[in-house]
Amino acid sequence: MALFKRNSNDFSKENVAGFTQKFSHYASQYKKLTQTKNPPIDLPGSFRDFEKLWGKPLPDYARKIFRTLHQIDYPIWYRWETAPLRTDIVKEEGNIVEAVLLKAQIEFPTDHHIDWFTGSIAMDNLVNIGGTWSGENISYQLPIYEAEILQKEEPQVYYFKHHSPDQWGMEFHAMSKNISSFLFGMIMFHTHFVEKTLKDSEFSSCVERSKEQLQLDYNFFRSKRINRRWISTYDFSYQNNSRGGNLTLDYFQRARWIMELLKGNHNNYLSSIAYNMFNNGLNPELDNNRHQQNLRHLPTHVPDALYYLFRCFFLDENEQLDEYIRVCKDSRSRIIRDAALLVEEFKNGRTFFGEVDDLSKLKADFKTTLDRYR
Repeated sequence: MALFKRNSNDFSKENVAGFTQKFSHYASQYKKLTQTKNPPIDLPGSFRDFEKLWGKPLPDYARKIFRTLHQIDYPIWYRWETAPLRTDIVKEEGNIVEAVLLKAQIEFPTDHHIDWFTGSIAMDNLVNIGGTWSGENISYQLPIYEAEILQKEEPQVYYFKHHSPDQWGMEFHAMSKNISSFLFGMIMFHTHFVEKTLKDSEFSSCVERSKEQLQLDYNFFRSKRINRRWISTYDFSYQNNSRGGNLTLDYFQRARWIMELLKGNHNNYLSSIAYNMFNNGLNPELDNNRHQQNLRHLPTHVPDALYYLFRCFFLDENEQLDEYIRVCKDSRSRIIRDAALLVEEFKNGRTFFGEVDDLSKLKADFKTTLDRYR
């Protein structure tokens, strides 16, 4: 504790940009303060299992974070219950996509579900931060594809929140400009509100320098004061307004109707799914040019593969679907291969899927409903 008291003033003067490089130095000071108990973890093995699951190596920026968290034994910080990289599912027999989707019908959200459809990985466990009636499950999502596609050194970090069992319970938005600002914000809040080693004046200085790089949900700092006033969402103003700049959010919004249909128990609100979740801008007509690109692209890209496989099934785009199943069954990614096998079962006449009694009827009813709103 004393060590950080000596260094807290130094931290309050740190630059937000590039803080990823300094994160290990400050985080290591928490190793004995908020240490969690984890079984032995084979980190290189987890990296190899990630590649088996996703069909591509874990990006370097993600490897650095998980190596650092591993070195300090995954401490619990303010609103961030850090956790090892979740890859054990690759060792399970059977169809892992089917297993995850069926589990999500019973307990939503569940591990891997949001990750795979958004092309991101949770850096923590889904943590309930409220009581029985006001509980909210949150996670911090690190994109896998966004930095490479948008040609950025570090991707944005996204905030996922689920606070009720229906479709209105999900929120997903960009929380920080990049990993550096995310890590800076986490240490800033933890040292001030948990360790209480960062004075109000120092914390205010940190907020001022990071406010344009963070967009924080109210529940991140509920009932917290600074300099005799409540902290507000207006204290943080990060917005990414560049066209296509919120790629991982687009993946989430694009696939919401699919995730909701696969959850079942939707007979009373198909019209709401069609009207509120089917975004025409993110679900455009599938022309031949896009189709040809998909044939090359889908076997290497988890969220796109899942989206187009399930989309083509539900929208009866059968010619394209046959070809997507064919190319995806040869993917290096276990997720993509299992998704192709599952959708192939759907296409070949499978009717029952957990809470969904009749897939054919669901598809027909949804298409009829969708036609009224398109």
